[in-house]
Amino acid sequence: MAQKAAKATARKNESSLNLLHILSLAFNLFFILYRFIYHSSSVTKGAIYSYVIFNVPALGIQYYLESIGRPKDARKAGDDLNAGGMMEMLWDVIYVTWACLGLVAFFGEKFWWLWAVIPLYGAYAAYTTATGMRDTLGGLGGAANDMAAPGAGSKRQAKMEKRTADGKNVRYR
Repeated sequence: MAQKAAKATARKNESSLNLLHILSLAFNLFFILYRFIYHSSSVTKGAIYSYVIFNVPALGIQYYLESIGRPKDARKAGDDLNAGGMMEMLWDVIYVTWACLGLVAFFGEKFWWLWAVIPLYGAYAAYTTATGMRDTLGGLGGAANDMAAPGAGSKRQAKMEKRTADGKNVRYR
């Protein structure tokens, strides 16, 4: 059964990577042809630097996804590229880069600022993860506060504490 799941993952990875490469090529070719050839009068050194700087992370992620999605060892299926968590964040960087390429091609250099969404979302995700861990693990004294709350223990413990407070559970020698 595990072999069947590995083969299914390998097939999904292959189709995802093929689509990724085709779309990346299409977006980059469109940007280069439309921006640098059709609107060549608006091309400056800053425009070229912006294109390279903002496109390199997406191309690096694409190379990384290729290396983990299609491992060199034929016996391994590769990691699942449709997994959640960090893998979703990597795909989001690629999608935002493509959106920036399209918007910058049509409307100008100011739309590279859309790329700032990536670190802002990363900071938001880190913050929500940290607060979720703090609430779950009871960090910074949260667990001690939970134990000190009335009624936080078991029913038996609550009965024993009530008897002690009433004076009924006192042992005499």
